[in-house]
Amino acid sequence: MKIVSKLAAIALLTSTSVSADPIIVNQDNFPQAYTNLRFAAIIEKAGGLNTFLKMPVPSSDPTQQFVVRMNRDTAYSTSVFDLSSRKVYITIPKTDKYVTIQIVDENHETQRMIYGPGRHLITAKTDHAFVIVRTLDSELRDNIVVEAPKPKPFKTKNWDKPSFQKTEKEGNADFSDGYYQAGAFSNVESGQTPYMNYVGVAGGWGGAMVMDNIYQTSPYFDANGCYETTFVNPEAKYFWSATVYNGDGYMFNDVANISSEMNPKQNKDGTYTLRFGCKGQPNNIPVLEGNTTGKFNVLMRHYGPSDMVSNGEYGYNMTQFIRKAD
Repeated sequence: MKIVSKLAAIALLTSTSVSADPIIVNQDNFPQAYTNLRFAAIIEKAGGLNTFLKMPVPSSDPTQQFVVRMNRDTAYSTSVFDLSSRKVYITIPKTDKYVTIQIVDENHETQRMIYGPGRHLITAKTDHAFVIVRTLDSELRDNIVVEAPKPKPFKTKNWDKPSFQKTEKEGNADFSDGYYQAGAFSNVESGQTPYMNYVGVAGGWGGAMVMDNIYQTSPYFDANGCYETTFVNPEAKYFWSATVYNGDGYMFNDVANISSEMNPKQNKDGTYTLRFGCKGQPNNIPVLEGNTTGKFNVLMRHYGPSDMVSNGEYGYNMTQFIRKAD
């Protein structure tokens, strides 16, 4: 997802906008600025409010990705809803596969995910909110039912482009250097802090709360090399995945990820060894082909994290063990 970080593209949107003097963007208002622009892009793509867009598999071209650190772990449907009526319901059809609903408001505050089929009331603190359905049942998306009154318009604000891009770049760098997930992807009541909210938006807009998903991020490595990591089975309630990104936080080839849903080869002792840039070897993700930044890092996602992962037990964070292979 890269549209939002390119303000020139946003200028082409047809959603209702405000022609005021540009608003200077800084750390304090970056979560609102980025979210406002991303909402506008989603509304444009979906063809209006309260209308789900079935997201295609993300492109391998970094310039075509909607935001930083997208992934191909699940199928997605997304929309921006007007929730001011408090009468919006989403019905998820029956399925035995993983499916969740996540809500992100205009201040980039999120909530616990809603799990499974059924008719669900959708609410948020702000009038408009981003709603994303994640599922391993891609056909399910054709039968999602939305009940919502006629929406009131969404307004795109006039954000200052140079200050936006500067603030985004600095926040993305801070994210890559290490951040506190519970303070970034959460809400005020659950411990979200203004600075971590800013860093989380710049580095991974729309991330989930730690009770639902845990993200583990590696440092950056030189893309000219072969790396590997061996780790114990994370025992996620649902599944785990590892995705490789370039120095800017974007996927860059068609083999960007591996997950427990892809039946990766296990070692005899039940551990897993993942490889990066080790052509021809099992469980390998390329790190050089299509990567113009010269470096890469790995993000491990735990969908329904086990207690061992949640408690930070040794051996359950594979990003800590990535080393250059002999």
